[in-house]
Amino acid sequence: MTLRVGTYNLLEGGLGSPGDDDARLQQQLALLKRLDCDLLGLQEATWGARSTGIAEAVADELGMGWKFLGPSNFYGCDLAAFVRVGDHLTVDDVTHLTGPPFVHGLANVTLRIKGHPRPVQFLVGHSAPSSPTARLAEAEMITVHRKQDAIYVADCNAISLTDDLDVSGIDPAKAGKLDTRPAQALAAAALLDVGALLDDPTPTVGHHREDSLAFRCDRIHTNVPAAWITEYGVETGGDHLSDHRPVWAEITFGETEGPTS
Repeated sequence: MTLRVGTYNLLEGGLGSPGDDDARLQQQLALLKRLDCDLLGLQEATWGARSTGIAEAVADELGMGWKFLGPSNFYGCDLAAFVRVGDHLTVDDVTHLTGPPFVHGLANVTLRIKGHPRPVQFLVGHSAPSSPTARLAEAEMITVHRKQDAIYVADCNAISLTDDLDVSGIDPAKAGKLDTRPAQALAAAALLDVGALLDDPTPTVGHHREDSLAFRCDRIHTNVPAAWITEYGVETGGDHLSDHRPVWAEITFGETEGPTS
C-alpha cells in the first residue's frame, strides 16, 4: 500500500489579517490538491473563530474524509491533520499534546493501513520558533515513538544535518536556526530525514526574501525501512503563497518487522 504524505506551513492560515478574503488559501488548496496526499499536516492553521468551518471546507476540497484541528499554545498557530480514509486507510485514535515541552503542540494520529500488521503514528508538529533549547526538548520527546512505526512531519524551525549554508554575516537573531541538536536527536532515534535519504537539498524556506536563510526547514522523518520510501519532493510552484514550501513523500508499506530499539 503506497501512501503520499505531505506537510505545509500556510503562513497565517492562508488568510492574513482578520477580514481578508480567502483567495490565497484557495490557491494553496489548489496546489495541495495537485499533490494528492493521503496524509497531510498543516502548520499555522490560524483560522480563529472560523476554524471549524474552514477545516471542513479544506477537508472537502482535498477529498479528505477525516480531519483534526489541534490548538496551539502560541498565538493561535494551530496544527491540522487530514487523512484520506477508506478501506485501505483508517483512523483509530488521535491525541493532541499541548503541554511542555511543546510550544505549538503535537498531533498524534493512530492509523491502520491495509496489509500492514501494526498501527502507524502520524505525528504533526511545529517546532519552537525562537528557542533552540525548546526545539531540542521537543525533538527528544518525539523520540519516544522510536519503537512504534512513526511518520513525523513538521516545520522544524532549524537546519537539517545536511544543509550546507554560507552563514557569513548572518543576522544574530537567526543564529539559533543553525542548531542541529534537534536533528541529531531524531537521527539517533533512527527517525530518517526523507529529504536527506533521497538526496534532495531543495530548501523549503528562504525563497520569499533575499536576506532570508534558505534551508530545509520543513521535513518528513520516519523510522519505517528506508527501502519503503520511494519518492520525495519540494513543491516550488507556490512560492508567492507562503514563506514555506510544501514537502511530500511516498511510502510503500510492507509486512516486515517494525522498529525494535
